[in-house]
Amino acid sequence: MTTTEAKPLALLIPGLDGTGETFHRQQALLAGHYRVLAWNYGTGGNYTLHDLTRRLGEATEREPPASILVAAESFGGLVAMDYVLTYPARVRRLILVNTFPYYRRRAILWLARGLTPLLHFKTARHLKNIIVEIILITEGVKPEDRMRFRDIVSRIDPAGYRRRLQLIGETDLRPRLPEVAVPTVLIAAHKDKLVPSVSEARLMKSLIPGARIHEFPGAGHALILSGGISLLDYA
Repeated sequence: MTTTEAKPLALLIPGLDGTGETFHRQQALLAGHYRVLAWNYGTGGNYTLHDLTRRLGEATEREPPASILVAAESFGGLVAMDYVLTYPARVRRLILVNTFPYYRRRAILWLARGLTPLLHFKTARHLKNIIVEIILITEGVKPEDRMRFRDIVSRIDPAGYRRRLQLIGETDLRPRLPEVAVPTVLIAAHKDKLVPSVSEARLMKSLIPGARIHEFPGAGHALILSGGISLLDYA
């Protein structure tokens, strides 16, 4: 067995963008210690949360027991938690960044789902990009990282994006959090404008046995993209 083959797997699960590309900085940091798989949800929107989990299960079925590092951000946290609940024997550690077990800002979710069909129109896309740019600037994201994010967003599959928004509205994992049986690290940014990350992380800490929490007062929702942390420090 080669050195590369002997490395454990780091499974990185993305948020609403679905591309895995927001982990590009983390991939480089983790590569010396792990075989890194930044997951891509693919195209199309005909799936359930458990379908996403099953696909991850099929991709990782040959991994040694208790060896996988699972890290996820935002929407990906729902997938990661469902994966850990479904395949607990495979996972060594779970890292959740700016995520939630249930999205409590229902009005914002309703508005986002209602406006998504309008993104077929150029004016609506331009307005959305302006809003996102303002949010990233207020969170302190550097120009080069904002440019990278715009590039990622331009290639998002619309059907998949809409379906992931729907899944957020359909999912509530709070009752199952006490069943999470792997060491869990919760990372939350105080300036997150999209998710109440700190309050959600504190809730998850109270429900997941032995979970640890790390809060970042100066960071926002794009913490992973901007390189504000190294997942390796928590792996």
